[in-house]
Amino acid sequence: AIRSKRQRTAIRSKQRRTAIRSVGRFQVARVVYHAILLKMTRKQRLILILLGVLDVSVIALLAGIVIHDTRTVPAAPTPTLVRISACEQKMLDALAGMPAPLSDTPAVAWDEMQLYITLKATYPTATPPEASAQLLWTTLDRLASVLQDECTVPETISIALTAQGTTNNVHYLAQLAGRDVIAWMEGTLPEEDLAAQSRFRKSTQ
Repeated sequence: AIRSKRQRTAIRSKQRRTAIRSVGRFQVARVVYHAILLKMTRKQRLILILLGVLDVSVIALLAGIVIHDTRTVPAAPTPTLVRISACEQKMLDALAGMPAPLSDTPAVAWDEMQLYITLKATYPTATPPEASAQLLWTTLDRLASVLQDECTVPETISIALTAQGTTNNVHYLAQLAGRDVIAWMEGTLPEEDLAAQSRFRKSTQ
């Protein structure tokens, strides 16, 4: 029991010495801090205070950014849906049945004002043959079958064909009035007159 009491007394003495040393270090640091402040000018003390405030602001800003980033979950991109009308799909199906030399997938844009068909044909020769222009009439034949299936005839019908050879490419563009195509389908306008009344361009690249 005596030894225990002595041990407790020794522990308390050690704790007091540690506390005194800690207080002593704090007092020394405080004295040094005040001494430094006394030697500083008013302008230097003001700069020191501003730097302290700035440090606190920067730390708070960085903490806010980190919290915001951890809470923000990026939204998944919304896929863009391409809507195709029933008549556009019917025209694409009709063109898909055309044999070679057509290549790639045809493009069709159809509204009440205009129908625009884009085609591409590939030939093994350096320059596509003159007969490649016949694909424009083949496309018109396919269009006639689609127009008979309750599809509105637009005011203007454009067919763009790119005939691609191994060296040169030939671009065709035929533009026809919708009323002329209807007359041709009804048999009141001969094919020669339809061709004469259409606008046709050809360019080689």
